[in-house]
Amino acid sequence: ISVTGVQTYALPISGGVDIPIRVLMPTIQQELGQPWVIEYRPGASGLIGMEAVARAQPDGYTLLATASNPWVVLPAMRARTPYDPIKDFTPITNTTEGVNVIIAGSSFPMNNFRDTIDYAKKNPGKLSWATSGLGSFWHLDAENMNRLAGTQVLHVPFQGFGPMIPALYSGQVSMNLITLQTAKPLLDSGKAKVIAVLNSNGKAKNMYPPGAQIVSDVLPGFESGASWNGVGGPANLPRPIVLRQVAAIHKALNQKDLQERFNKEGAFTNPNGPEEFAARIASDLANSRAIVKAANIALLE
Repeated sequence: ISVTGVQTYALPISGGVDIPIRVLMPTIQQELGQPWVIEYRPGASGLIGMEAVARAQPDGYTLLATASNPWVVLPAMRARTPYDPIKDFTPITNTTEGVNVIIAGSSFPMNNFRDTIDYAKKNPGKLSWATSGLGSFWHLDAENMNRLAGTQVLHVPFQGFGPMIPALYSGQVSMNLITLQTAKPLLDSGKAKVIAVLNSNGKAKNMYPPGAQIVSDVLPGFESGASWNGVGGPANLPRPIVLRQVAAIHKALNQKDLQERFNKEGAFTNPNGPEEFAARIASDLANSRAIVKAANIALLE
């Protein structure tokens, strides 16, 4: 089965997904011999875009470019979603991942994660960390760190990264859980400092800020919530269509100049096959549900 005509991609999250897809698009379009048309479906933390693809015909003309949150985190955090994260989709491939960090203002008294946790244990409720919202993998990470450390650091959810930064500067919050890409200008200017690295993928270690502690080295058993971008389609997408998309996307991801560009921005390429991606989705979803249960996180409606 060949794919002809125009591909329409529903992007449920525009920010972190939009940029890497646009970087990869020229090579993918050239390889497929046809254009991609980006169709934004924002809203409800990605639920709207995911549902649109779940209900689409599996003909290869509507695919999904998304971050991990609506695929493997929201279904664990909500009482219900309008799609089944496993049954309603065909995984194609991961594309990129980012490095995620905990930062604090330059005047924050601690300089690393171990000292921060020690202080938090001795001073319950005195520290806070901001995330980009309830129901995000950042929310999972915040609650999971508190559970493993036995601390009571206050979780302060915001609507995205934008308002978190002024809150850090003003002292409204003690720390931000944020992407390295977003934090890099603040770190380079000396306005903020890294307290810890949340995720510990070996492919990203060259991008870690010098001397930064990794959370799992301080809190054994900590596993950061899923934080990746990927491409999928509706359930029952024919295998030849899947493999053709995999080949085109992987060709783009394996270009050295694009890899270097992503690295400079605090991200890295991480292509895999459909089966490996499907296994990762199942594993990440199970991990999200386990954290929600262990940390006794109240489900969102």
